Amino acid sequence: MKWKKASYIGALAAVVVLLALWRVGYIGLWTEGMAYIANNTDKYKDTNGHLVDGQYAVSIDLSDLQSNVGKELYNDGIHRVYVSWIDNTGSMNSGGYRIGFRSDGRYGITGASLISGVHHARVNGHSFTMTMTARMAAQYKGKSFTSSEFGVSGINYRDGDDFGFYIFPYDAYESQEVSLDESGVVELIVTELYKNVWSENAAEGSSAMAWDEEH
Repeated sequence: MKWKKASYIGALAAVVVLLALWRVGYIGLWTEGMAYIANNTDKYKDTNGHLVDGQYAVSIDLSDLQSNVGKELYNDGIHRVYVSWIDNTGSMNSGGYRIGFRSDGRYGITGASLISGVHHARVNGHSFTMTMTARMAAQYKGKSFTSSEFGVSGINYRDGDDFGFYIFPYDAYESQEVSLDESGVVELIVTELYKNVWSENAAEGSSAMAWDEEH
């Protein structure tokens, strides 16, 4: 009988602890990661986001596409943007050379921050939109080409998102300035990365800026 009573008390205590963790937000962080904060409009705000100054470059070897996976475009010790995939569709009609970048940041119970090519914004308080802010140029064989957007994602990973570009424009293939069988090194220059910052609604003034400055 004493054993059953002890088991009941233990189970009740576990439920109380779980409810407390859920109420504070730790369960949401554990199951959803950064998306829990970005989607929680009642507890967090995103008013401190801003464009990141500067331009960032990564060299891509077109003779061995897979060797480029993991190369870093941006790394400040907390936030990172790196090559997650690169391919060649084999046809200029489907884009030819394409590249995807993965962004990862930091999150905790008091907020989150993510430097990406994508601005994750709230609309009317409870709707969400994703806008590619990043711009990319491809410098190859003494020429500079404007790369076009391939796609963006939501915060689909526990610590971030991804975004991608077509490396060369359609008219570069059409004019035969580049081919679908290149073997050189192209320098990719990216500007207008965006720092997404989410902080607790209760934070005001310098307290609200703390997450941005420290993370």
